[in-house]
Parts: sequence; C-alpha cells; structure tokens
Amino acid sequence: MIGEPTERSQAWNIRPRAQSADITDPDRLPGTMGVMAPEPSAPTLAETLRTRPTVSVGDDVDNGLREALLTWAHTHGLEILDRGATLAITTKPEYAADAAWVHSPFAGVEHLAPALPDDVLLTRTTGTMPWRIAEYVLAWVLAERWQTARYLADSASATWDPSNPPMPPDRDRAVVVGTGAIGRSIARSLAAVGHRVTGLSRTGRPDDAFDAVLPFAEAHAPALAGAGVDVLVLALPHTPQTTGLISPQLLQTFDRVHLLNIGRGSAIGTDTLVGALDAGRVRHATLDVAEPEPLDPASPLWRRPDVTITPHVSGLTLPSDVVTSLDAALMQVRDGVRPASAVERDRGY
Repeated sequence: MIGEPTERSQAWNIRPRAQSADITDPDRLPGTMGVMAPEPSAPTLAETLRTRPTVSVGDDVDNGLREALLTWAHTHGLEILDRGATLAITTKPEYAADAAWVHSPFAGVEHLAPALPDDVLLTRTTGTMPWRIAEYVLAWVLAERWQTARYLADSASATWDPSNPPMPPDRDRAVVVGTGAIGRSIARSLAAVGHRVTGLSRTGRPDDAFDAVLPFAEAHAPALAGAGVDVLVLALPHTPQTTGLISPQLLQTFDRVHLLNIGRGSAIGTDTLVGALDAGRVRHATLDVAEPEPLDPASPLWRRPDVTITPHVSGLTLPSDVVTSLDAALMQVRDGVRPASAVERDRGY
C-alpha cells in the first residue's frame, strides 16, 4: 500500500495527475509508458515498466487465458519472463516473487493477499462478471417462482397438469449481503422483476442500487425482520471477517427465504445451513460455492431435495475481462492514479 517509502514501494510510487491519459497517443501505450515524477532514489512503477517492461503469466493460469495474456503482452511490447517480472499475472504468490505489481485474473484474491508484502500493488479482475452472476441469481429465483423443475418433469412424462399454477410471490423483498460490484448488479436485476432490495455491508453506506443499505451490525434490526423477505443472496468475498458471518442468529431474522450463495462457501457453515433448512428459516438453498471446493461427496447437502448445487460456474472470467482490466489498471498507474481494481489490503478485497 502507499505509505512510508520503501525500496519496493518507491518502485510504484504514484501521484495524481491533472489530466487523464490519451490512449490514442502511441507514446502512451503500456509498452512505452511515460515517467510519473519518479522519486530521486527509485523509479516509479511506470518508469520501471517503460525501461524494463516485463510481465510473467503464472503456470496456474489455464491455457486459453494464458494465450490471450501472452498475446496482450506481446502486443504492448512487454518482455515475457517465466518469473521475476515487474508485473505478475497469477493466482499464486509463488509465481509473484520480486514483482512490484500482481494482477489476479479472477475477482477472488484470498490466496494472494495474505502472502504478498503490503507494498506490492495487488489488483483483480471483475469485468462483466457481476452481470453474469446477477443473471445466474435471477435465473434461479425465477426458476423456483415458475416451478421449472415441476414442468420439466411433467413434460418428460407427457403430463398436462394446470393445477396450482405459478403465482406472483406474496413477499417482494430481497436482501443482498455484500454491496460491491457483484451485489449491486444482483440488486438491480432483482429490482427489475419487482423486488425491493436491502443491502447489508460493512459500513452501511447508501448506494442507489438498493432501496436501503444497513451495516452488518444492524442485521437483526426490525427493517429485516418479518415475513416480507423472500430472497437472501450472499455475495461476500472470503476474508477473516466474512467467514461464518451468516450465523444461526442472523438466520433467525428470516422465515422460509430462498437463500442463494454466489460469493464464497466460507460465509455460511454447513451445519448452520442445514439447521436453517430444517427449522424452515430457509426453504431452498441454491449454492454455486462450497467450503471446501469441490464439495465433499459425503456432504449432507448433496442428498437434500431443498438444496441445488452448481460447481462455481456463475462468475466465470472471460479472457477479454482480464485484458480489459489490465489495460485500465496500466493506464491508471501510468497516470499517477491508484487503479480502481486495486485491493484494499486491510480488507482483503
């Protein structure tokens, strides 16, 4: 993080500039970056990338994405090294030795953040992923509302049964735990089909994607209590603070909600979820994440008809998302601006 200068932090010391980058100027492309008023004793990260433009892509990155990243690096004149580059694109800290900047090709950084020195710039990829996750949530909410499983079974058995047709829900409220880019996209998608959406966040800071936002400390407030909440979505990263955050006490606030977890499996323990299902606090759980992953075949969750499990597919990262995120971050670093995708190391996201 930016703070007292160290040998490494001086290598990416950045300061605001009055004007934004002109991306049409070939002299300002990432491979030929200008100097950002370097400290006398050490070059800035932009200067380092101009004079020694090196990048490494970890062996942990799958082949399709790896090929796209190597093409991107070649296009921008970045020398490609196996290890020891200025910029390391990886999910594993062992591939990031001596890097001044590490970029995660995914949104999650729980394996990187604790292992990297605080003075290493850590950025992550989101791209279009929030809207794909929002689409996943909306698909499963509507699938339950429209009794999709029932009608698929009827269709397979040539059964015409118009009894008990899908009806509008008698509860129109949703709660989204986590109000970052993913949580905001989910809130907007649920609002589009008639839900009033309350967000829960660390700070409770208002956000126009939500009808209201409450801090975690007020999760038991009357604003959340009662039978008005129909959908509960967990959109939390994995951090020490979010592990086990969805407690039995919190779930006592709700009654027969559809719980969807698209964040991290560590947010709610298996015993807690099973207890809430058995007690009727949760009527159905749709889980795209688990703890651990892959979910143990012996887990009781596999054998419950009131649980749907998908193998962490809602937020797949596209190669174009990674390239776009890197381009934006490089331009911001070069312009003396802390990248919007930079991870706040004290929070872990």
